[in-house]
Amino acid sequence: MTCNRPEAASQIVAAIEQALPPDPRLRDLVDALGERAGGILLAAIAIPALIPVPGVPLGAVFGTVLSIIACQMAVSGAEPRLPHWLARVRLKAPVITLLSRRGPPLLRRVERRLRPRASVLITRTGKLPLALVMALMGALIALPIPFGNTLPGLSVILMGLGLAADDGLAVLGALLLALLATGVSVALTWAAWSGIVHLLG
Repeated sequence: MTCNRPEAASQIVAAIEQALPPDPRLRDLVDALGERAGGILLAAIAIPALIPVPGVPLGAVFGTVLSIIACQMAVSGAEPRLPHWLARVRLKAPVITLLSRRGPPLLRRVERRLRPRASVLITRTGKLPLALVMALMGALIALPIPFGNTLPGLSVILMGLGLAADDGLAVLGALLLALLATGVSVALTWAAWSGIVHLLG
């Protein structure tokens, strides 16, 4: 990418397919996302987890990656520095295509409503609990909960774009959505467990 890098997250993600080198690794994705990689990276990783691909467990893979990155951000309090083993993970062509072609329309729906405001909610000290919430959302995405990816994925996307845009209200909305996602996931897990117990009983 050049100094003419587009500013909107949807434009950056749309250009990913051209920005990445052949046979890219996860570290190449972080580099391509640029200086705002922290927030946009969270949103970008949530997209493949949110959009189902038959026969491909993207939720488990990208939910796990999301949790690892969020935990690292919580520990360091800084922009993501991927562990070496994770930075070397290769990104398959179908994932890149999914991200660059189906991600931008989803991101545009959110980012058109974002603007810098209520920055007190996204101070450096406040990013620790935010990162821990995103780690929890990644764990929920990774779990094999029926229909359990949607709300955590949307929470991560809203959180990531809110951080990138310095929009504290969007971050607050993401936290409320994360609370709802946690409650729904617990309810779905309880219902599935009760169903199994009933069948075995």
